[in-house]
Amino acid sequence: MSDPRPFPSASTSGAYQKSIYEPAWETDFPVRFGVADGAQAFIYHWHDAVEILCGLSGNTTVGVERPYSLEASDVMIIGSGESHCLFPSGREDTRLVLMFDSAFFFRQSCFAEGKDCFGQIVRHSSGWSTETAGQIRECLGQIRRAFEEKAPGWKEYTAGQIHLLTAALIRGAPARPFLRPSLRPALPQDDALRKVLTYLSRHYLEPLTLAECARELGFNPSYLSAMFSQRTGSSFHQYLISLRLKQAEWLLTSGELPISEISAESGFSSDKTFYRTFREHYGKTPGEYRKEQQKR
Repeated sequence: MSDPRPFPSASTSGAYQKSIYEPAWETDFPVRFGVADGAQAFIYHWHDAVEILCGLSGNTTVGVERPYSLEASDVMIIGSGESHCLFPSGREDTRLVLMFDSAFFFRQSCFAEGKDCFGQIVRHSSGWSTETAGQIRECLGQIRRAFEEKAPGWKEYTAGQIHLLTAALIRGAPARPFLRPSLRPALPQDDALRKVLTYLSRHYLEPLTLAECARELGFNPSYLSAMFSQRTGSSFHQYLISLRLKQAEWLLTSGELPISEISAESGFSSDKTFYRTFREHYGKTPGEYRKEQQKR
């Protein structure tokens, strides 16, 4: 199975190209596929790759312009360049993640419709026909099998399934309704949420409380707490911890910093808090996690 972590944390952006969160493809075959869970949350980011999510169990909240719920068998399309995030939840909330470079698969002008469709269709399968949703899930299942078995011709087979998946979306997924900016309805809660998430992405490594964030952004703390939980399915504190854990996860796998330094570099107030929190979320200590990743 390929690495299920599509993106590193924000602090690593300088090491990558094309967008601030998109790592270079590890091989000459620009497709990634894996399984992720609710402990693997990501702050708002964008990338050139098309990303397709399919819920396996539990519930994942995906933010793309607004929050979407991804339950078992739900499918979500995130087009190239679309800002999005994944909110933290539990390890039992799992999803398939397919990412591919649409320019690679649809570079010929005759495939322009395929290249453009991902940013134009209704993005959640709840807005598709049962037949279309079933076709997309079947293609994702075939791609998963190809990645797991790595049989001769698996890359060619995967490419074929991506084209079949795209054709099913073009034929069966309705177009997304686009409104001129002047006609877009006001969404004050979404604007407030975006403002808070942007602030968190810039300050999550600093000592930070909900009250301090509310004061800096001009919100009532009670309103901010209730709005954040309602719109993301996560508490303010849970989301902040998730950001810090993603930073720690990246530092554990990308270098040789002592774990005590990683604790401080990830925004935790003490080594004790870091060890306890990491074990609660990952089921192992930071040292065990590092050793496990080094064996891969």
